Amino acid sequence: MSDPMLREKKFLKPVLHILEEKSHDRNSIVRQMAVRGLGNLVYGAPEKLKKHKKFLMVILIRALSDPFSSEVIGESMKAVAKVLKELKEKDIGSSFRDLTQEIRTYFDNEDDALRLWSFVLFGILARLTKRKWKGYFAEQECRATFHLCVPFLGLKRLQTAVNEHLDGTAELKPEELQVDICRHLAKENAELLENLYKSTIMYFFSRWEEIRAVAVKLAGIILEHTDRQRMKWLNLDHLLMSLQFLKKDPSPSVQLVATEVLNDICPGRVLGE
Repeated sequence: MSDPMLREKKFLKPVLHILEEKSHDRNSIVRQMAVRGLGNLVYGAPEKLKKHKKFLMVILIRALSDPFSSEVIGESMKAVAKVLKELKEKDIGSSFRDLTQEIRTYFDNEDDALRLWSFVLFGILARLTKRKWKGYFAEQECRATFHLCVPFLGLKRLQTAVNEHLDGTAELKPEELQVDICRHLAKENAELLENLYKSTIMYFFSRWEEIRAVAVKLAGIILEHTDRQRMKWLNLDHLLMSLQFLKKDPSPSVQLVATEVLNDICPGRVLGE
């Protein structure tokens, strides 16, 4: 596949179709070598890569879920890494979604090499992400982080609740996830909920308005799902003063969230008097 002869159309097309056929072979070693050959197109005919990108990505993504051989999966990861380094976000197209979801499944794989390459690939995808897939990729990072970190809390009911939000391909709903986390922490680990609250209010005055807005919203969710009588650690005066300040924030979205949380905390009270 590194031979310059591949740059000639009459040689390249037949070779690609042979490798595609061999990627389905019953012998796992043949499948592995076929996938490696497709990845090595980067060396033999790099200028032809974009023309055949869809053909290559379909085969390589399918090989990522080879049911019988971790060697084929690992080889596919290496091949995908080679190909992605030569492409831009717009070149990947709809394959971006399938590729991201497939890679994420190997983050906690028992095979060290597959875990390593899954993170390598995720890093390459992160560098490729510019506009179109930025929001989607951020969501996948969020899913992956929760999947990897929640088990270390040792709270099985919380883990089950989080997995219900993260499993599958349905759109992630952050606020519903936050509500479930706070509700379970209030029952299972009040100290951890306290730490979450104290960390959250530190972001009230972040220089990024999006962070300020979500921090205020999360603080409101924590208060809503916690028994106030058990919140010995809550400095209500300080919280109210901070929210009053944020009602005058330069960002309309922060103003709105701060007002909503204030109204929830003190319903019917004329604030600021």
